[in-house]
Amino acid sequence: MTRARARETSTVAVCGRVETVFYASPRFSAGRLRTDDGKTVSFAGALMVQQHDSVVLHGTWERHAKYGRQLKVVRFTFDQRITGEGLAHFLASHKGIRGIGPVKARRIAEVFGDEFDRVIDEEPARVAAVAKVPLSAAMTLRDEWLGTRTLNSAMTWLASFQLTHYQMTTLIEKFGNAVVTVLKTDPYLLVREVPGFGFKRVDLVARKMGTPKEHPSRLRAGIVHCVAERLGRGDCWIEYEDLLDLANILLVLDVADSRNRIERALDSLIAEGALACVSVGGRFLVAQPAMHRMECDLAEIFAARGRGNPHFPPDDLDELVDAAGSDLNECQQRALEASARENVVLICGGAGAGKTFTIAAITRMYETAGLDVVLAAPTGKAAKRIEQVVGREAMTIHRLLGFNGHAYSAGPDEPIEADVVIVDEVSMVDVPLAWRLFQALDLRRTCVVLVGDHNQLPPVGPGNLLRDLIERRPCPTVVLDQVVRQAGVLKENSLAILTGDVRATATAGPDGRPPWIALNRRSNILDVQHCVLELFESALVERLRFDLLAEVQLLTPTHKGPLGTEALNVLLQRLVQRKLHGVTVTPPAPGRRPRLLLRDRVIQTRNNYDLGVMNGAIGIVTEIGPRRGELTVRFDHADIAYTPENEGVRDLALAYALTIHKSQGSEYPCAVIIVHKAHSFMHHRNLLYTGVTRARDVAILVGDSWGMRNCAQKEKVEKRKTFLSVLDFPVDSARGRG
Repeated sequence: MTRARARETSTVAVCGRVETVFYASPRFSAGRLRTDDGKTVSFAGALMVQQHDSVVLHGTWERHAKYGRQLKVVRFTFDQRITGEGLAHFLASHKGIRGIGPVKARRIAEVFGDEFDRVIDEEPARVAAVAKVPLSAAMTLRDEWLGTRTLNSAMTWLASFQLTHYQMTTLIEKFGNAVVTVLKTDPYLLVREVPGFGFKRVDLVARKMGTPKEHPSRLRAGIVHCVAERLGRGDCWIEYEDLLDLANILLVLDVADSRNRIERALDSLIAEGALACVSVGGRFLVAQPAMHRMECDLAEIFAARGRGNPHFPPDDLDELVDAAGSDLNECQQRALEASARENVVLICGGAGAGKTFTIAAITRMYETAGLDVVLAAPTGKAAKRIEQVVGREAMTIHRLLGFNGHAYSAGPDEPIEADVVIVDEVSMVDVPLAWRLFQALDLRRTCVVLVGDHNQLPPVGPGNLLRDLIERRPCPTVVLDQVVRQAGVLKENSLAILTGDVRATATAGPDGRPPWIALNRRSNILDVQHCVLELFESALVERLRFDLLAEVQLLTPTHKGPLGTEALNVLLQRLVQRKLHGVTVTPPAPGRRPRLLLRDRVIQTRNNYDLGVMNGAIGIVTEIGPRRGELTVRFDHADIAYTPENEGVRDLALAYALTIHKSQGSEYPCAVIIVHKAHSFMHHRNLLYTGVTRARDVAILVGDSWGMRNCAQKEKVEKRKTFLSVLDFPVDSARGRG
């Protein structure tokens, strides 16, 4: 073989910028490269690049019959200049690099820039000197850098968009070193491929990359985001024309036919099945396909539920009800009789109506007959309340369904084995959870008793199951509207809110505590804040004898502002840590999250199936690890370890103050509720009612008289847009109220 021929067949590396792309696909591209010395080179092979990409092409020279001499590419890498911004964020966020925070990382990036790769490899001592860290730390950095050298250009490019190390690793594992091309081609893949990446955040990345506003994937992602945003507000569908309007506002296209373009993208999503569009009463309703299917399935289940309880002969009903419910009032007895007669029953009522007492009677009736009873509720706190009253085990709906963090063991092929399933706090049950539950029930064998308070707030998730069932009556419904004699002042005052009345502070009970305290003379926001701090400082423990961590919960309507959870949690963390533990807490910098400390009360803000912790779980920090993001939290069910690797600490927040919505399903010996005119835009009586009914022994209202009166008198029934509220299915004849 001649020397010239050997040179033609040996592997070479050519650096440059893609000047022209003749053809491009995920598996093959061909084009022309402008090399660093100004020459042009034709290339073709197994790569995916775009015009203007800086690349290093590895391959062999060949002579093509049509295109002449060109480089046959066998592999490629991006010749990314390491930007200061990307390098600084990468070094500061990398979990394997210790001792180099944001300040030192920025100093390294400023001094070495695109020379960093060579310097850390050949002269690590220079890096140690600039960063003012021990040589051992620089050597650790060198090992981490060199260990992933082939991916570092992609990693630093991703880091420039403020992605966390976990997010960058997720993308690298998914796409490899081609991640840069993939994201440049369609950055909105992030919405689908990376958990926690919503449209607005990806749009910032895409706009920074120069992705045009009219990019087809941007239009599609924006439309899907608008539908998902409605789900986040509790709606299950949005009208077609309203969706076009929302997407038009969100996308802000700089073209004359923007609405037409968005409509074409929407029609394409519907045609592909990515979104569902249903005609109901002349209106076109757009939804996520899964949500539409779930509500249709629920409607069919209720329509086909059949009649009659398979466990009790009709002739024995009077005897059964008399034996199990001799101490019940008339409404409760009707609920008990319906539970013995029907296979699906809904029982609802307000505070003090005896719902839990009725659950206990239904349980006795079934157990006396030797039948298997299962008690369940949406949250662990709610399940524990049923246990305390009924005197037998209760569980969360997720546990009943055998949820292991990733999948459900119960379903149509493996139904729940029980004669009756009694579910409390149904107002909290959203459509996906209700669908999962009824998919796992064989109504030919298992009866269902749904129990809830229709005056409370709707669920955090999509849908409004309890209100839809009450309004449409697809199953026998009994409303408990008679307050039991033993309800007490707290329950009576809570119910008075539903008539627009906020009562004054009650007299102290036998335990020396007033069950209802109304502190309504604080018109100034800072006065309200000060009053709350005074309660925690010198009254809740000293005068009312409550345990601040275990028995008291502060509730407020919102997260933001001086009376929101964020500001109040910062203040209460400092107060409680000093008062109970003698720890002085430095306030966080403006805009930064407060650091979690030992013995802090915290809440999980998102379902983490890998760790087995559900959204809304509250625990206490029992251990702080040596690394940032490393701690242990004791929840009711287990001690959970949060580490930098799983980045779970991002989903923890202080829980000294919670929103009223977040507290639903829980009960506290003492609930302190902020009701102030500053929140008047959020006020309505169901919000206040839900807040005060979280209190088991004492409710303390803090605010101003106008705000309290306005909140109690503002009637607002939240009409969520659900398919169960508009779909046609048979209406049950048993519509009478108990």
